[in-house]
Formats: sequence, structure tokens, C-alpha cells
Amino acid sequence: MGYVKHHQKRFLLSDDLAYAGPVPAPNHWVVTGKFTDDAANAWRRADGTWSRSLAEAGLLTDEATAKSLAEAAIAHEQREISDPYVIEVHAADGTIDPLTARERIRANGPTVPLRRPDSGLRR
Repeated sequence: MGYVKHHQKRFLLSDDLAYAGPVPAPNHWVVTGKFTDDAANAWRRADGTWSRSLAEAGLLTDEATAKSLAEAAIAHEQREISDPYVIEVHAADGTIDPLTARERIRANGPTVPLRRPDSGLRR
């Protein structure tokens, strides 16, 4: 198998839905970061609060506005949110799909099943 150009890659949109074909164009931006108390992923809601779910993220149609919100979070929310930044997403039909592999993994979790050497039960 040879190299495939980025705009034709196949990627996982959710646990049960894979997408093959052109990568959709970004049509929204989302501000994301990490919660400082437990390092969980954080997604900025439209009302300015933070969620642990990408589905609750506030969609922004202007990249400049998204960047200004990230900068404001850096300046005023350091105790709650670490390293906020802006990502591109494609939003349609009630779903929000990050466009980079890194952000899809952050939003959906590991790409392979995690197995422990033991059963995970205390003995």
C-alpha cells in the first residue's frame, strides 16, 4: 500500500462510524484545553463554562473570535484550565468531528483496546 494524500484518508468519527473519502472542510472552531485539577480534556461551552464532552462544546464560526476566547482563558482561567487553544472541527447533523488525528483521539479516547496484564481486580 502506498502513501495516501491527507485529503483522502479514512478516519474514525466515533466508535461505530468510520468515514472514508475527502476530509471535510472545517466549518467551525472550538476552544479546548485541560482541566488543571485532573488533566481531563476540557471543551469550552457557548456560555463560557467548560465541559468534559466535545458534544457540549460551543461552536464558533470565526477563527479570530475563537483565538480571542482562548487568549482570555489563558489570562483569566489559569486555575481551572491549562493551555487552552483553538481547533478546527466540522459540525453537521448534530455531531462535532475534529479534523486532526490528535484531536479525534483526545475526543474519542484510545484507538486500540486497552488491556491490563492482570484482570484489574484487587486480590
